[in-house]
Amino acid sequence: MKQLIAAGNVRFPQLPFIGILCAAFLVISLPISAQGVESALARSGYSEAQKDSIITFFAEIEESELPVELLLPKLEEGIAKRIPAPRVLDALKREAESLRRTRALILRSEEGERLLADPASWARTANLLAVGVSEEEIEKLIALCDRRIEVFRPATYLYVAVLEWGLARKPAFDLIGALIDSSIPPDSYMGVMDLLANGRRRRIAPEELVQRIQEHLEHTNSIKELEEWIY
Repeated sequence: MKQLIAAGNVRFPQLPFIGILCAAFLVISLPISAQGVESALARSGYSEAQKDSIITFFAEIEESELPVELLLPKLEEGIAKRIPAPRVLDALKREAESLRRTRALILRSEEGERLLADPASWARTANLLAVGVSEEEIEKLIALCDRRIEVFRPATYLYVAVLEWGLARKPAFDLIGALIDSSIPPDSYMGVMDLLANGRRRRIAPEELVQRIQEHLEHTNSIKELEEWIY
């Protein structure tokens, strides 16, 4: 990406055929993130100075080892909505600061490096902070998933959902922990919300229903089987 910045508005003489091939190879070999930024800016209508500022920003992001792929959609969204370049750049900087804060939080965990290797989990953690989940809660969720980092995102979606449903934090953590230790596939975790809703219609107290779920998780491999046990 720095190569793109350095080029600026310099005009080059016409290249012979072999030179054209070499130039094409250089473009193709650019990092995907650099190509994405250049492609987005080509559709922007921003001035060259504004484009250079945004390119410089993304070059700095790459140097700081933040995931460019998590910031590129915000640039593309701003361009699609015809938002002025200064406002887009300000939004990108705020997002980058959020990712830095998120990285510092994740690295407190022993499994932090593994979690950061997955940009989607990095983005999910930033989203949790944005919606008001405390750093302490996030650290507990990471700790619960320390042996199975791949379940982190499904577990956090369920955690937020059960809190919004009305479950207290302690039974919510107990429920998440039991699910992670079970044979229930992570992509089925949100099915627990249907069990809670059905339990409420049957006038089963939330705490009692959560206890039933925890007691019978070891006997089941799916939400459907679990449903047969708890009612």
